[in-house]
Amino acid sequence: MEQQQTEEQPEAKQEQRISANRRRYAFPLTLLAVCLVLGGYILWNQYGGSKYEKGADFSYTDTDGNTVTLANTNGSVRLLYFFFSYCPDVCPPTTFLMSQAQDELKKEGLFGDKVQFLSVSIDPTRDTPERLKEFAGKFDADLSGWKFLRGDEKETADLARKYQILVTKDDEGNFGHMNLIVLLDKKGRIRDWISANDYFANGDKNLPLSDFVKKIKDAM
Repeated sequence: MEQQQTEEQPEAKQEQRISANRRRYAFPLTLLAVCLVLGGYILWNQYGGSKYEKGADFSYTDTDGNTVTLANTNGSVRLLYFFFSYCPDVCPPTTFLMSQAQDELKKEGLFGDKVQFLSVSIDPTRDTPERLKEFAGKFDADLSGWKFLRGDEKETADLARKYQILVTKDDEGNFGHMNLIVLLDKKGRIRDWISANDYFANGDKNLPLSDFVKKIKDAM
């Protein structure tokens, strides 16, 4: 019996040493794991690993003949909306929604400086500068911070697809498009695709204007 107890003592001591080592190194190893995860997160955000995708470059002419690009509007949060003024359904209420957001942002001194709206026509043949000015006037659009833009029709459809917005045109020349507003931050990164229909097409279930404005401000 005594011999058996003697033989078990080294094993017991070894288990004690292992247990002590586990306790000794458990906290440093946990801390190292946390540091690695945190460091990876910081690097991911600093060096292009952000979940936000860079918006596609563009160059358009506004109603006063000025060139508006993605680069020369950087520094401001932007709403990018593909539309056409002869739209029979979603474009007018969406533009009205944007005009309401414009007024709310102006109350806080954010519109034009911190936030810009860019409405790009997918029907530039009919949407002349004069027509776009007329359309903008119906919604009291402040053209100092809200640009109504036009360019080549095919290039605009291609650009919309780069922003994951489908634009169509049938054999009779009728246009169609996804009614989404692209939210770009001040660095030109896509922060969100906002469904304008959520704010006017669902009756009692419509989201409030304050939700729309908050999405814009959250991108600042």
